[in-house]
Amino acid sequence: MSEEQLQWWQKMLLPFSVLYAAGLEVYLWWRLPRQFRAQAVVISVGNLSLGGTGKTPTVIAICRYLQQSGRKVGILSRGYGGTMSRAGGVVSDGQRVLATAAEAGDEPLLLARKLPGVVVLVGKDRRKTARRAVEQFGCEVLVLDDGFQYWQLHRDVDLVLLDGKRPFGNGWTLPAGTLREPAIHLQRAHALLIQGGSAQSITQSFPLLPCFLWQKSPVSIRSLYHVHTCSPAHLLQGKRVFALAAIASFDSFPALLAQLGAQIAGTWSLPDHYRYTARDVTEAQQRARACRADAIVVTEKDAVKLEEMDSLPQEIPFWVLDIEAQFSQGFWRWLDAQIRTAEHAHAHQTV
Repeated sequence: MSEEQLQWWQKMLLPFSVLYAAGLEVYLWWRLPRQFRAQAVVISVGNLSLGGTGKTPTVIAICRYLQQSGRKVGILSRGYGGTMSRAGGVVSDGQRVLATAAEAGDEPLLLARKLPGVVVLVGKDRRKTARRAVEQFGCEVLVLDDGFQYWQLHRDVDLVLLDGKRPFGNGWTLPAGTLREPAIHLQRAHALLIQGGSAQSITQSFPLLPCFLWQKSPVSIRSLYHVHTCSPAHLLQGKRVFALAAIASFDSFPALLAQLGAQIAGTWSLPDHYRYTARDVTEAQQRARACRADAIVVTEKDAVKLEEMDSLPQEIPFWVLDIEAQFSQGFWRWLDAQIRTAEHAHAHQTV
């Protein structure tokens, strides 16, 4: 598998990457046998590297599938960027959304809004939130959001998302590379979910791991503040749009808009989890006006923050693109078999 060439500054950091990987091996040797086991089936959705790989739409799709099968579902998220992250808190009790983006973090709030009936808890200690989800809310299946590196909690199904075009970056762990842990640790996973590119080289490296292809599928477009008035996404065809987003993998966003036939008049990328201000909104309007855009298009993750701001200028309208995860044939059948096996094992443990 081809790897990216190292830059000079990355070569200087290689000794630290070696130390990081060695220290991680020692820690995992000690930690993994001591994982906390929740009284529920735990499904982890995570990745191997820094950056966005589509965990949120994947979590949404899995939770909807679990709901359709009649299971009580809870999501455990760290709540990055939210004030409730350290002490922990309830974003949704399954009936009501109980937190703001500032309290919960943008991704947990988006999950709570998109998944009525699903309990969403945030907190740095996900052993504690797992126990609460089971004891207080009666959850039968827990979905661990961004969980591959949360080594303290045992999981029954470990799903790892990979970018098919550059799954391992330059092949090195932090700080010389972008890997959170060495690629060989994928052997700990139960399946790989690959987006873009080809899965052939990855399957050759990990022949015993089930691999499924998936893609982000744009389904609708709506005006900001109008959650329930959606139009088909293909209506973007021919429109001049200004792409605005605060996400980890920004380039994929205008590329998706271009695939829908939109003309990309301009773009503005902000840091992941960025908290918008009124000044940012004014500048976005100015930039969009300067490139004669028909609309400013944002992701759903941006929308949950923008919608909490008062009286945004609408000279150039804000549109929100809604996407869903679509998986290759066989994934849902495989996942169902894994869940049933885990449920059977849990039932015997409690007897």
